[in-house]
Amino acid sequence: MADLESELARYTRQLTDRRLTEEDLHTLKRSVIDSYAGICASMADRKLLDEFRRVAMGPGAGSGSAVWGVGRESDIADAVFLNTILARRSDLLNTYISPNGMGGIHPSDNVALALVLADWLKWNGHQFLKSVRLLFYLSAVFADHYDPEESGFDHDAAAVFWTALAVGQALGLSETRLVEAQRIAGGFGFTSNQAAVGEVTDWKHCTYASCAARGLAAARLARAGFTGAQRVYQGEYGADRFFRHREMSLGSEPDLTRIIFKRWPALFYCQTPIDVALDLSPGIDGAEDIRAVTVETYGRAIRNGVTASASHPSSRAGRTHSLPYCVATALLKPVEYSDFDAGRARDPQLRQLVERIDVTEDSAMTQRFPPATPCRISVTLSDGDVVRRERDFSRGDPRDPLSDDDVSAKLLGNLGQVASTTDRGAILTDLWNLERLEDLSSLSVPLKQDLTRGAEGSVP
Repeated sequence: MADLESELARYTRQLTDRRLTEEDLHTLKRSVIDSYAGICASMADRKLLDEFRRVAMGPGAGSGSAVWGVGRESDIADAVFLNTILARRSDLLNTYISPNGMGGIHPSDNVALALVLADWLKWNGHQFLKSVRLLFYLSAVFADHYDPEESGFDHDAAAVFWTALAVGQALGLSETRLVEAQRIAGGFGFTSNQAAVGEVTDWKHCTYASCAARGLAAARLARAGFTGAQRVYQGEYGADRFFRHREMSLGSEPDLTRIIFKRWPALFYCQTPIDVALDLSPGIDGAEDIRAVTVETYGRAIRNGVTASASHPSSRAGRTHSLPYCVATALLKPVEYSDFDAGRARDPQLRQLVERIDVTEDSAMTQRFPPATPCRISVTLSDGDVVRRERDFSRGDPRDPLSDDDVSAKLLGNLGQVASTTDRGAILTDLWNLERLEDLSSLSVPLKQDLTRGAEGSVP
């Protein structure tokens, strides 16, 4: 039997050759629009953009590829790493959970990578969408096969492999060279999950970006003729030794309609709790009206959203990944990007409310995940009354989906960072007609602006 890297190289080439159907186009464009909205939302983070600027102006910086939000260029490696962070930073990115309960990934991460490649390689809209489809399919296949998080690695640690395949395909690598790109990528090592445990840090927003940068390097090295270690997945010290896994099936297509869209800029596992808390909020006058809160949910949500620092998160990623912080915020008001800024986190009423929230696992809910992402919240009010609500799925799940109009509204609501009122409609129109665009300048130019001039960075 052929090594898995050979089978994946062949699958990559075959998938690239397939035409895009109307159904493919609609599914992909919904995700691209949703992802572009998340990238634009991240542009509000002036402190992060200041850090981007320092990289683009610092030692070793190159030229030729735009670094978004700072009006500067650097080399393609910097552009891939920095720009893909913006897909993750807002935490508005969509999510694919394997139907077999193995892994989970954020397809939205891949859209930023495809946009960088499109600008670098001068693609038209149809070429861009074919790359997005390849990235989505490969990432879903890896999520169905691997659960790196169970073994202490980041949930998207395998992205180093699928980004190497996708970038290699973009660079025109042969099947043989695509095999070596994967082997070289594995030699770069796997991403630890340390950023998501204990004190959750903002490196959590950089984990996919670090994989994509290594995937790019692996593809470029393979193109130049470098070779890597054989049997990088199935060998004695291959990925299968380190990642919890099951048999990879390349004969059936991943169902991209399973992708779950986020309404709120927070961890996927916090989406249903936020929705339930918002259902309860009309009956709550303020934090002083709440004596105690009990949240019951499934085990995976607790594993990811109730870390050691969840009740006192000190970073933006820590707050977006804190189930108690998200619930406390939503009990008081609709959730916004700014609710996870350091200034909002210092609000004494919010901090006190976070301390009153107790999160427990409901074993029956754990058995229902996936596909359900259930949550029940009971709020004991100051007068002793208890109000309770529950949901089985978050808003944005295919069972409670965002319509095309909802997806469009999400984009328009976040375009203010990069586009004028008159330009927003034109950008939206181009996104819904991507396959007809001769180039992607209407999408890339707004991202290339310098948004750091005269702006104050947020307090860390």
